[in-house]
Amino acid sequence: MKKILFFLLLLSNACFAQDDLNRGLRAYYPFDGNANDVSGNNNNPIFNNATLTKDRFGKPNSAYHFNGINSYMRIPNSPSINLSDRITLSVWIRPTGFYHAICHASSIISKGQGNYQPGDYALRFDDALYTAGTGCSDTLSDTLHQNFRGTGTSLTTYLPFVVKDHWYPVTYTNDGTTAKLYVDCELKYSVPYKETFTNAEDLFIGKTNDVFFSFWMNADLDDVRIYDRALNAEEVGLICGKKIMDTITKAPPEEKLEPRAKEVMRQITVDHDLISVTLYDNGEVDGDSITLIYNDSILAKHKMLTTNALTFKIKIAPGNSRNELVMYAENLGSIPPNTALMVIYDGDKRYEVSMRSNLSTSGAVSFKLRE
Repeated sequence: MKKILFFLLLLSNACFAQDDLNRGLRAYYPFDGNANDVSGNNNNPIFNNATLTKDRFGKPNSAYHFNGINSYMRIPNSPSINLSDRITLSVWIRPTGFYHAICHASSIISKGQGNYQPGDYALRFDDALYTAGTGCSDTLSDTLHQNFRGTGTSLTTYLPFVVKDHWYPVTYTNDGTTAKLYVDCELKYSVPYKETFTNAEDLFIGKTNDVFFSFWMNADLDDVRIYDRALNAEEVGLICGKKIMDTITKAPPEEKLEPRAKEVMRQITVDHDLISVTLYDNGEVDGDSITLIYNDSILAKHKMLTTNALTFKIKIAPGNSRNELVMYAENLGSIPPNTALMVIYDGDKRYEVSMRSNLSTSGAVSFKLRE
């Protein structure tokens, strides 16, 4: 008799848990052979050219593959997917590639523009936390330091970084005051962040509704859910399949650069207060890796010098202000020292500087704004 009562209790708890996961559900795409919304709100795609594929259990035609080039889903704007200041976005995702164009972001869910406007909401993976937001200055060369994140986000990276061909349960919540992100059943960040989730845009899966910031996603996707409330840790655990860890994975410590001497390769007087700087490996590509420092602030780090351009824009302060761009060598490559061709574009003027750095001295260029 006790065993029967215990079984009934477990069954009752399971039913209540399932009811909890249905509460506040505005859209749910289990992708069981099609892309229909089964929440009852009829948020079905009006366009879908993604390809059915195996899900995380190996079941065929039970997830969708997005090719990172032109495949996406588009769901018309409706009142049921416009929310107040509370939200949950939850997916199971298996990244199969990374977006290499501007800003390096892969858009999983997006309602609004790619560059975030008030009322927009999104879930994506990119290297913005690792590069401190400087990744928009060049194409993606480093795919090893990507994180999942929502519109409200931490400003530091967390571990582990995203790897290809691994299924992740990813859930983003905001309860009106605090944004949280759970990855692989772990709370990765919890930050104060007030936002709203109402706009006039359609909902996109696999890209954004933005020509410039399109953020094509290369991944397999399954079990997409949108709620008008923040799921709690127990409910997130039901989705990901185990109890949520309540400790936040610490971000890696900030890298400290050792002090080095500087050698100013050239001083240039420019006509414009915003200039473009492009770097290439100067000679044979031999594995040179650099950090760029502008006025003691890291502009970019862990950048490989190749025949492909690394391009940055820098602001030049007037008067006697210091405007110094330093190339800090992270290694010497296979052919020392670390060398680069720096090309500076100042309006229609062009300057070339042969840069060199080693493990004791960093090459630098100094700029002055013409008065």
